[in-house]
Amino acid sequence: MTARAWADTVPIEPYLLVIFGATGDLTRRKLLPSYYRLLRRRNFADVGKVLGVATRDLTDAEYRKLATEALVNAGIDGDEAARWCEEHLAYQPVAAGFGALAERIREIEGDGGLVGNRVFYLALPPTVFGDTVEGLGSVGLHRSSGWTRLVVEKPFGRDLESAKRLNGLIHRWFDESQIFRIDHYLGKETVQNLLAFRFANTLFESVWNRDRVEAVQITVAESLGIEGRAAYFEKAGIIRDIVQNHALQVLSLVAMEAPVRLEASSIRDEKVKVLRAIYPLAADRVVRGRYTRGRIDDVTVSGYLEEEGVAADSTTETYAALRFEIDNWRWKGVPFVVRAGKRLPRKLTQVAVSFHEPPVCLFDTDEACQVHANVLYITLQPDEGFDLAFDVKQPGEGFVLRTRTLHFRYADVFGELPGAYETLLADILCGDQTLFVRADEVEEAWRILAPVLDLPEAPEDYPAGSWGPPSADRLTGGSGWLVP
Repeated sequence: MTARAWADTVPIEPYLLVIFGATGDLTRRKLLPSYYRLLRRRNFADVGKVLGVATRDLTDAEYRKLATEALVNAGIDGDEAARWCEEHLAYQPVAAGFGALAERIREIEGDGGLVGNRVFYLALPPTVFGDTVEGLGSVGLHRSSGWTRLVVEKPFGRDLESAKRLNGLIHRWFDESQIFRIDHYLGKETVQNLLAFRFANTLFESVWNRDRVEAVQITVAESLGIEGRAAYFEKAGIIRDIVQNHALQVLSLVAMEAPVRLEASSIRDEKVKVLRAIYPLAADRVVRGRYTRGRIDDVTVSGYLEEEGVAADSTTETYAALRFEIDNWRWKGVPFVVRAGKRLPRKLTQVAVSFHEPPVCLFDTDEACQVHANVLYITLQPDEGFDLAFDVKQPGEGFVLRTRTLHFRYADVFGELPGAYETLLADILCGDQTLFVRADEVEEAWRILAPVLDLPEAPEDYPAGSWGPPSADRLTGGSGWLVP
C-alpha cells in the first residue's frame, strides 16, 4: 500500500524537516503552503518541526514573519499561519557552518522530544547541491538515531557525465533508499492515475501495444516565456528543462509493463526498462525552435532574443519536438513523439494515443474514407481528465460519420485536486519512493538525449502564440499533431 492510501491513517513518527533555501522562491510559493495544507487538509499528523536554512542573516522571529507572509499570500488565514509558524518554525543562517547546524538540530530535537528522524530538503540551485551534501556528510548528518532522507530538486545534472558525478557524490554519504529526487510532475494526481487507468482497466490494457496503437504523442506546452530566468534557461534550454525529466517520465509511465506489485522498486524497475529500450537520439529525430515576437491572448509578447539577459547570438532552444522509438516487444515500430515549448498558444500537458484505423473502409465517399482513427486524450493539466474520440453515424439517410468524444473530468467528480508538492511531501514523510526518480532513471534519460543536448545550429524561429516550427510536423509521420 502506498503513502497516498495510508498517509491519513498510519501515525507519522516525529521528525525535523530541514529546508535549505528557506528564503527562496520555491520555498515561499510552493513548499511552505503545500506543507501547511498537507497538515490541515489531509489531517496529516502534525508531529514535525521545520528548520529553515539560508544565506540571509535572520532571527527565528524574522523568519517566522517571512514564512507567515508566504502562507498569507497563498490564501491561508493570517492568524492561523502566524500561530503555526510560532509553534513549528526555526531558522539557522548557513554562514554559521555545518557544525553549528548540527548543534542546532540536536537542540531542536531535544527541546521538542524528537527521535532523530530528519528530512533534508535541498530547495537550492543545482550548482550548490554537491557542497551541501558534502557539508551534511562531513558533520555526520547523513546518519542519525532515526531515519534520514535527502530531497533533491531538478535539474539533476546537465548531461550524463555530470549526473553520474552527482550520483557518485551523493552515494558517498547517502544510500539510494534515502534519496528522493523530485520531479513535481510525478506528484500530479493525473500522472499517478496513468497507472490506475492502464492496469485497472482491461479494456485499454488489452489494446495497449503495437498491434492496436499507431502512435503516441506527448505535449508539454506553456504559454509563458522564460519569466526573468534567462541566467538559468540560457544554460539549459527546453530539452534539459522539460524533456529530460517531465516528458520522459510521462513517456515511461505510458509505455511501461505492469509491475510485479504496486510498490516503488517494482514500478521504477519497469520505467527504467522502457528508457533502456530507447536508442540515443539522432539529430534528424529532433526539431528545435525559438519563439519570436507574437501574440498570446491578444497581447503582444517579446521574442526570446529580446528577453533581458539572453545573448544576441544565443542558440538555446525554447521548443523541441523529438521522435523516440522503443525497441521492445510491446512497442516496436510505434513512434512516441514528444513536443515541449514556451510561448505556445496555451498551457497544456497531454498524452494522445492514436489507434489504427480499420483495415477496410466500409464508409467511404467519392472523395475519401470517412473513418477516423480513435484517439484517447489523457489531459494531465489543466482541466485534468480523459477524452475518447470515436466515429458515430449522423442521423438521417445514408452513412454520414461524425467524430464525437466521451469525456471525463476529475473536477466534476472529485473537486479540487491536491497540489503536486502536497502529495510529494506526504510521500517523503512516509518514506514512499514510488513517485521519485532513481539514479539509473536519471542516467538513462541523459544517455538518450546526449547527442542532441548541445547542437551548434541556431533553432528555427516560430512566432509566439503558434504551436512551434511547421517543420516539426514531419516527426509525426504526416498525421499532424493531435489536440482535441
